[in-house]
Amino acid sequence: MSKQLTKSDLEQIISLQQESLQAMQKVLGSLRNQNESLERSNQKLRKRISEYE
Repeated sequence: MSKQLTKSDLEQIISLQQESLQAMQKVLGSLRNQNESLERSNQKLRKRISEYE
């Protein structure tokens, strides 16, 4: 009862997987940028806090 996949089916599956990977790479890049920004903000806050201690 399992369907036999054709070369065209497999190519379409691979294409969709590549699109998904590219989308995930964009999201990861955005998350990296946000993380770096948060780290810089945290460093500034730590410096300001240490001035009051």
